[in-house]
Amino acid sequence: MRLGIVVTEFPKTTETFILRDIMEFSRNGHELRVYHMSPFRKKEVLHEFARPILQWTRSFPFLLGRKPFGALMRAVFLHPVKFFTILGQILWGFRTSPVYLAKSIAFLPKFLACAEDLKEWGAEHVHGEFATHPGTCCWIAGRMTGLPYSVSCRAHDIFITQAMLDRKLGEAAFIRTISEFNVKFLKERVPALAGRDMAVIHSSLHIERIVPEAYPPAGPFTVLYVGSLEFRKGINFLLEALHEVGPELGDWRAIVIGEGPEHARMEALSARLGLTDRVGFIGAQSHESVARHYAGAHVVVTPSIIGPGGRTEGIPNVVIETLAHERPSITTRVSGIPELVENGVTGYLVEPEDSGAIAAALRDIHRDPAAAHALARNGRRRVEAEFDIVKNAKRQLELFAAHSTNRQG
Repeated sequence: MRLGIVVTEFPKTTETFILRDIMEFSRNGHELRVYHMSPFRKKEVLHEFARPILQWTRSFPFLLGRKPFGALMRAVFLHPVKFFTILGQILWGFRTSPVYLAKSIAFLPKFLACAEDLKEWGAEHVHGEFATHPGTCCWIAGRMTGLPYSVSCRAHDIFITQAMLDRKLGEAAFIRTISEFNVKFLKERVPALAGRDMAVIHSSLHIERIVPEAYPPAGPFTVLYVGSLEFRKGINFLLEALHEVGPELGDWRAIVIGEGPEHARMEALSARLGLTDRVGFIGAQSHESVARHYAGAHVVVTPSIIGPGGRTEGIPNVVIETLAHERPSITTRVSGIPELVENGVTGYLVEPEDSGAIAAALRDIHRDPAAAHALARNGRRRVEAEFDIVKNAKRQLELFAAHSTNRQG
């Protein structure tokens, strides 16, 4: 099958879950084209396992580029009814979301170029990774060419605004979400979707490739954070918890992996709390380096919160990886996270913005590592059952095939 995948940014270090899916689709023998809406991100770390994707990527410049400008002119003059209907629905649908409206208009020539390219290539299905710009691109491709499309709904793409979701998701051949929480959210917030079936397919990883190291690891008690340094990640609550419980942890250290707009502020907070000698901010790391840090961790903390405008997590990839490595996970009761981390069963689940609860969980893990490891082993079994990429990619591919031009024909 010729399968188009649309993303907003490429490469993006933190979106390993998408890269893994793409590689698994290829491993199953499908031809791929990966369209990224933003310019190629030269400064991002592209994980070694995902390097083959470079040969499948396609991107177009903005309006002044030959391909987008030509696609826009052909849409206006050869398909005016389709084009102006799409334009009118974008203007009306995003009328209460001026930022999304402006970006959608700016991207419109690119979306049209993607639609043409997909048709010329002979794509049989196109899938949008996130319901934001990728979802809009797929919707336009469907409108302009009749190509069947689907969309993955994960987190911020549906939580921040529901503008246009009735059309983008309502006209999709199928809707994939990464959690039951998302299904409930969409059906409550977007009335047009109340009766739609949605496929819950969790973000996944190659569980068979991860062989957990012995626990507890040698060396100082190590607290690990992995993820982008953004407000919604709640890193300040981890630092406050470490300030509270640190004196009880003996020889300990914390490692913060990731980059983002909160980096300087979090380092400054660490210094104010007197943690500079204990907490290391080591920036973005390769997939292989992160795996080594999981092996050396006594606990991984993912203190996610609900940020401005409802920006928050789906089910963080880091939590899935943590349990796959059989490392104790402390995380928060946000969005779909409780579907993976059940307090006292597969990990430690606390309320968001509760540094005291994080401190208490760290204290428990330090005092009884055997009990903590037992929970992590339960977590590994849940990941094996529900988050295995071989099983979940197969489910997606079956849905793509069932809703393809080949099937329609």
